[in-house]
Amino acid sequence: MAMKTVVLAAALSTVARLTAAQFPPAAVHITSFNSSFILTPAQIEAGQLDNDQVETIQNIVRFDQSQCAFGGPLEDEFYTLPPLTNGTALEPGLVLKVQAFTDPTAYALPPNTALSRIMYTSLNFNGTVVPATGFILWPFTPRKTHTAGSRNSTPPDKLSTIVWAHGTSGFFAPQAPSAHRSLWYGYSAPFALAQAGYAVFAPDFAGLGVGKSWDGTEIPHQYHANLAAARDSLYGFEAAVKSFPERLVGNFVAMGHSQGGATAWAIAEAMVSDEFAHLQQSYKGSIPASPTTNFLASPPTEFMLATSGLMLHSIFPTFTLEDWLTPIGAARLRLYREIQGGISVLIQLILTRTDIVRENWDRTWYAAAFSKLDVGGNDFRGPLLVLQGSDDSRVLYNLTLAAVAETSVLFPDRDLEFMVASGVGHNPVLEATQHLWMQWIHDRFDGRPLAKAGSFRTDVESFLPIQQYQSTGNSFPLWAGLPEYSYEVPLSV
Repeated sequence: MAMKTVVLAAALSTVARLTAAQFPPAAVHITSFNSSFILTPAQIEAGQLDNDQVETIQNIVRFDQSQCAFGGPLEDEFYTLPPLTNGTALEPGLVLKVQAFTDPTAYALPPNTALSRIMYTSLNFNGTVVPATGFILWPFTPRKTHTAGSRNSTPPDKLSTIVWAHGTSGFFAPQAPSAHRSLWYGYSAPFALAQAGYAVFAPDFAGLGVGKSWDGTEIPHQYHANLAAARDSLYGFEAAVKSFPERLVGNFVAMGHSQGGATAWAIAEAMVSDEFAHLQQSYKGSIPASPTTNFLASPPTEFMLATSGLMLHSIFPTFTLEDWLTPIGAARLRLYREIQGGISVLIQLILTRTDIVRENWDRTWYAAAFSKLDVGGNDFRGPLLVLQGSDDSRVLYNLTLAAVAETSVLFPDRDLEFMVASGVGHNPVLEATQHLWMQWIHDRFDGRPLAKAGSFRTDVESFLPIQQYQSTGNSFPLWAGLPEYSYEVPLSV
């Protein structure tokens, strides 16, 4: 009995030492940032910035840079473009680089979720081959379809894929979602989709991640030239399947939000083109959430003109910022390009003044030409599930309604469901309707018929009075990272 007591005491002592080693002393988690960014006097003068704006912009940039894993695309070797080999025939969908194992400890991923990153070739709006990057989020175990033996069944050792198109993260290389610790959207969509048993392939969109092409020229992020983003998504999906043929079955549903919502809609439109005819059998449907269908009509005008103005010269070479913006507006946008800030920096530069936009900008040839790039009112391959919050202040409900109505009238034989969440805003529509769109995705892979054929509307009301709900998100998942900060995530063990 005494010997057992000694052995037990020794075992407990060993456990105690191991436990102590696993839980080191708690340290203050200083996030004040692994960035020391400062604006130069010349930049401050060029942007006509006061002291408060200088401090605000510097804090935002420092925070944004601190949210990047491995220092972000400007420091992470993964985003270095490999040289072309002799005789390489550049075409879209080529795999340039595969990082099969991306160290997840630099990210704020859900437990038992794995990450890969790829670099591949895409086509921009003008048809030029450009490099692009994206990530693949892997679930712990695949979701099995419920139609065993049918052509819709997923092999037991392979995954169906969600092609996830992100909303606006920024406009330059540092804003690639594949470098963001929470992959930009976190639990709103990509984490939830992976935890549901799907592989999630998400393009960064060309210009984000890799900033320059092989000849040293800038790769423009062709913001809201929706065909370009659809190509990034579809050629990236093909590259992902080529990179992991033993893991991905090749079937996919497309989904996106805001800018990515327009991309998801553009993917549905691309599915009726000859360019992507070879993917039609793999395609199971698309979910545009809060899609930007009439981009230049979306509020606030200053933000929309500035963001589209950043790239418009890459499509219309004669365009200059002064065609739409005042001298101070153009100066601030050039400063923005110089410091390569994210969207919060642009808001500080553009929306803090009332003298950014030129009068009669909407009468320019460029405004009319750019509006023709919008999605909606074009043929598409269904089924299409359009999600919209009735209280969306960024993508107005009436604009989405008009695009849906026009498309339904022009193509009455296509399958288009318009799901409206009452009292819900722009980003929160993803959480408010999550179990509904998740079931829709399950049904597409399982080969189940649609609830209704053709075009129809579904209204979603809150279970409790809408005033009782948290209306907007107020945080990203916290990245604690090192063991001494584990007290900040007590449910992680």
